[in-house]
Amino acid sequence: MKPVVSVGWVLLSDVVDAQLLQKYESAISKVRSILEENFSQFTWELPFVRRWRYPPHGALDPLELLEAGLQEKTKNGWDYSIVLVSNELRPRYRISTIGVPSSALEVAVLSSSELNNDGIDEKIAALALHLLGHLWGLSHSEDGPMVPPEDYKTLTLCNFTDGQKELIEQRLVEASDARLEERQAKWGHISFYWSTFWTDPKGILRDVHDYSPWRLPLKMAKMTAATAVSMIFVLMGSESWELGAHFSPLVLLIGTLLAVLGSTSFIFAGQNLGQISREVGYREQLARTKIVVFTTLLYGMFFLWLLYMIFVIGMGILFPREILDNWLGGRLSFSELLHFASFAGILGLLAGAVGGNLEEEDEIKAELFYDEET
Repeated sequence: MKPVVSVGWVLLSDVVDAQLLQKYESAISKVRSILEENFSQFTWELPFVRRWRYPPHGALDPLELLEAGLQEKTKNGWDYSIVLVSNELRPRYRISTIGVPSSALEVAVLSSSELNNDGIDEKIAALALHLLGHLWGLSHSEDGPMVPPEDYKTLTLCNFTDGQKELIEQRLVEASDARLEERQAKWGHISFYWSTFWTDPKGILRDVHDYSPWRLPLKMAKMTAATAVSMIFVLMGSESWELGAHFSPLVLLIGTLLAVLGSTSFIFAGQNLGQISREVGYREQLARTKIVVFTTLLYGMFFLWLLYMIFVIGMGILFPREILDNWLGGRLSFSELLHFASFAGILGLLAGAVGGNLEEEDEIKAELFYDEET
């Protein structure tokens, strides 16, 4: 028996145009045909449901649609979900967008607002395959569905390349496996999340890498600003130099680990990043999403610490040596400079955690959930 992969389609716009609804169903049928042709070793289920949640006109926030799609995916037990709307999407980073994939949530949003012309069903199908490719970990390519659709008129329905198929098959094998909650009825909180990670550690880490967590400090302005302000006070105080330079490496190592973990947890909880579905109980899909988001944020906080440690080392080299020696009551060695830089990075992280909670919740969620605005 072939393993089953389900890609649920959810229409959230109150569309009453029978012809447009027929085009939507035709697009889903075309996607099914491509998937069955490219991945015949799987049984494909593409259910189509309507929710009539939004009027068919006016721009919608993709983040809200992604969370609605996640709710539907979890409730119906789908592997992936595509949220379909006839409305325009409200962009955050581009002038306009017709699709937003989120591999962290395993959900994509697709707008047909710019595709209302002849062949709309083929264009929707082509865009859906592009978005699914992102959910399956593919990057942009010069061939196949992963060609960047900068102009919707260039959307062309085509098969995945051999290399893309190989990568997708690995993801689909993992997705078609029985969920943890289906294998065992009772779970402990820690054991469930631990087991979730080890069901697909490479896939989780690959998703984290694809989100480029090292860019978070540059995108979270309030967090970075709070850290920068703390750096100024730390750098200008003789007591902080004397204190930080004389901490032992073990204390600084433990302090760094606790600061990275603590600041990550503080922002994760303060920004409600774990509250992404109304679903209660243990669900492997939700647990995986939370692990990806938390780990991405964890890496981001580590890179913030590393960034400011490098900054402090540079400032320590540029500062007049006589002043630093006078503050410390002796000559500053390079090892002492490293100790102080690590100490300053710890303080910067703690300040950054406070600044991170001043970020708009939707902004930080978009940074962590969006793969791109297509």
